[in-house]
Parts: sequence; structure tokens; C-alpha cells
Amino acid sequence: MDGVTRIGVSLEPELLDEFDKAIAKKGYVSRSEAIRDLVRDSLAENEWKNDDEWMVGTIVMVYDHTVASVGEKLTDIQHEHHGLVKTSVHVHLDDDKCMEILICEEKLGELKEFASEITSIKGVLRGRLTMVAPSSGNMHHVGHRH
Repeated sequence: MDGVTRIGVSLEPELLDEFDKAIAKKGYVSRSEAIRDLVRDSLAENEWKNDDEWMVGTIVMVYDHTVASVGEKLTDIQHEHHGLVKTSVHVHLDDDKCMEILICEEKLGELKEFASEITSIKGVLRGRLTMVAPSSGNMHHVGHRH
């Protein structure tokens, strides 16, 4: 391939095995193709740099509800930011774990801070903020009727 730089990546055998299984399920023909997509996705997420831009996004988190007061803390933080959280979906995954999806609307900087606050709560195992739609120039707040 012309115009391509070859790089080396070191991974633990278990991680590489999981990666290979995951990309095979998705139909990738090579690790390089999968890694290129991961890099593109990562760079696309980093494009949202204007903290004052009004955004719509999701926060997906998995937490262990058996950890003392994690559910209460998550509820409290959502009430503190009630204007930001438009709706939520709660799923019981197993005896200990729950997944919660928050659909949010606010300036990007506020969304980042809120996501960081959520994911730093003890008992939250994983959490991720994903932007799904920037508001267009004449679009006002998605969750409000005009």
C-alpha cells in the first residue's frame, strides 16, 4: 500500500484474543482495518472541542448496585442536573449489575463535566459519553416544545 505507514502495537495475549474475536464477529478482514476504524472513531469524538456548543448525547454506564449507596448517588446527581437529563433507561443485567442510559442535552462542557461526575462515583464500573447530534443553527432545545 502506498502512502501507508506501518506501526507495531504491543498487546497482552488475552486482549489480542478478545480483539480478534470481536473483529471477526463484526466481519473485519484484518486487524489493520479494525484499528483504522477505532482510530477514526476516536478522532471523530475528539472533534467536539467547543465546550460552548449545544449538544445532544448519551451517557451509557454500567454499575454495581450492591455497592453502598451508588443508586442513591446516581439519582441525586441526576436530580441536581435535572435540566440536562431528558430521559433515562434502566436495565437490570444480572444480580449485581445495572446499565443506565441517560439522554442529555446541554452545552458540551457541561455534558463532559456531568459524565465525569457520574463515572467517578464508586460502584460505576464503566461509563461513556457519546455525542449523537449537534444542534443545527436554527434548532433550539430538542426536549422543549415550541
